[in-house]
Amino acid sequence: MTYILRSVLSLLAISLLSGCWDNKDINKRILPVAMAISQTDAKTYKVGLRVPQPNSSNTTPRILTGEASTISEALDRIRGNVESSIDLLHLKLLMIDEKTAKLGIKEVLEYAIRSHDIAPKSLVSVYRGDFIEMLNKKEQGGAEGGTASYDYFNKLAGWTPNTSIVYLWEAFRGGFSHTEDYALPIIKSGDRTMFKIDGSAIMSRGVMVGTISSDDTLIYNVMKGDFQGANVEVMEHSTVLIIDVDFKHRHHWDGDTPHVETDMKVVGMLLETKGNPRKEQIKEELTKLLNKRANAMLAKLQENQSDLFGYGQYFRNDLSHDQLKKWREFWYPQLKITLNVKVNIRNSGNLKFNTIDS
Repeated sequence: MTYILRSVLSLLAISLLSGCWDNKDINKRILPVAMAISQTDAKTYKVGLRVPQPNSSNTTPRILTGEASTISEALDRIRGNVESSIDLLHLKLLMIDEKTAKLGIKEVLEYAIRSHDIAPKSLVSVYRGDFIEMLNKKEQGGAEGGTASYDYFNKLAGWTPNTSIVYLWEAFRGGFSHTEDYALPIIKSGDRTMFKIDGSAIMSRGVMVGTISSDDTLIYNVMKGDFQGANVEVMEHSTVLIIDVDFKHRHHWDGDTPHVETDMKVVGMLLETKGNPRKEQIKEELTKLLNKRANAMLAKLQENQSDLFGYGQYFRNDLSHDQLKKWREFWYPQLKITLNVKVNIRNSGNLKFNTIDS
């Protein structure tokens, strides 16, 4: 009797096991690497997926598109017209049309986060140009597996400090912040390359309120603490490779006026000289260049009421919740910013300076 009871219980246990009945063969899954979203009007979204074909001699990717009143419905329409399951967890790049970015991308980001279909570490960008052209661009330079669209932002591949990097979770968080904005990279179709970086879009509360150049994006990355790699600066008498940047912020109040003082330490390597400049002259030129660029950018940001550097974060403990809501409109335009740049030229190699500097 005990043996029969054990057998019955074992059979019941086996019947409760899920097993692999719902697994889908890898050959029956579509793995897009990029998604483009465009809001054609106030009620319609156009969604496109870029699917690489690594096993095909044709380097042109497969493009899937759908249009509906919501992003999820557009994707459902795409799924209903293909022969395999679409898996978005491998998506690397989310591209949002510039016109859509100016209307606001909160709905796009909310879908991406709440659906759990897209990985939070997917990259977000703004694109300029034709919807299909952006998706249909061929891989360049023999890129395999459809990774070229991602490698532009990969720090182990083609990324440079002049390009901003914003992950999906960062963009979603920034849309609800009272004291911190962010900059999305702007891309467009390149002539001889897959993409061309065209500066960055200033995003405030999930809405594109302006743009900054690639040179200004370097300052943004430095202030964000995201300077990795190197950047070349060409000046009147020399060319310097910036290899390291460190900074420190100090904040205080002068009555009702907020103040921030930033000390920026720049380490550069001398690449070329024109004429016979003194070492101090080169350091002075680089200091003036960085100061001028940063101060002009800060003035533009304050005029647009966009706290791209997140200065409001330093005053969160000093302001009430209602005051923080007014940070961009009231407190930020009053903010006084002092930038102190100190340059150190290292690794000058065999280049010799005038003896008066020694």
